[in-house]
Amino acid sequence: MAGQAAQTAKQSGQAAVEAALSLPLVVFLLLGTLQLFMMLQGRILAQVAAYRAVRAGSLNHGDCRPMMHAAMVTMLPTVARTDTGARLAKAFERRRDNRYDVRSSYGEDFQGPMIEIVRESPDADWVRGLDSGEDLMFDAPTDSRAEVRARTLEIRMVAWYYMRIPFANWVMSRMFLAHFHLKRYTAANPLMPVQKQSDWWGDEPLTLGPDDWPGGDLGRRMVAWSDSGHFVFPIQVNASMRMMTPAMADYFQRGGGCPVTGF
Repeated sequence: MAGQAAQTAKQSGQAAVEAALSLPLVVFLLLGTLQLFMMLQGRILAQVAAYRAVRAGSLNHGDCRPMMHAAMVTMLPTVARTDTGARLAKAFERRRDNRYDVRSSYGEDFQGPMIEIVRESPDADWVRGLDSGEDLMFDAPTDSRAEVRARTLEIRMVAWYYMRIPFANWVMSRMFLAHFHLKRYTAANPLMPVQKQSDWWGDEPLTLGPDDWPGGDLGRRMVAWSDSGHFVFPIQVNASMRMMTPAMADYFQRGGGCPVTGF
């Protein structure tokens, strides 16, 4: 009987050790799945936001303000409740200057931008060089590919998705930073700390964008936000639409990039 009791105790201890080793991975599997589905929702909303932004710009002479506001309103469900008109208005009022205004799980406020937009076409220098200050021939028929592109509003947009699921956001943020070649994680795999020599360095080059994007280098800000406990992922989308109103030079004085704040 004594031997049987000792054997049972040994098996119980082994089960406890196995549970302790596998529990972090199981927790991450559950939380990570939830976070991925929320990011998928953010991706879908970002595609809709880009379409609404380019449509707003097409109807308003390429002006950044309506484009930014249209994109921000579309992305608000990822930040706050918008199931009623009053809640939507309140959420937009708090963030109308393109600031997230959320609090991390560490209790720190995050005021980074929600949306960043760059107008790829029409070319800002071409618009500013128009004699009349606007494109008076924007609706004239043409077979020229160059003229068609000049009268097409094409944007690329980054929607910064703020990851809110505890633990999953920390692990996934490190995986993304390694994938984008922003940080090397060779000391330990964040999922398996016992793997001391794991290499979390992605094979793909950094594709977030050059330093001339509004607000500076995206990768540098990702690292800075992660170091301060804010785990943010850039969702990159593109959209284009034929200009419904003539491009006006007044709205292209700062070039193709839209201001990050000040709306």
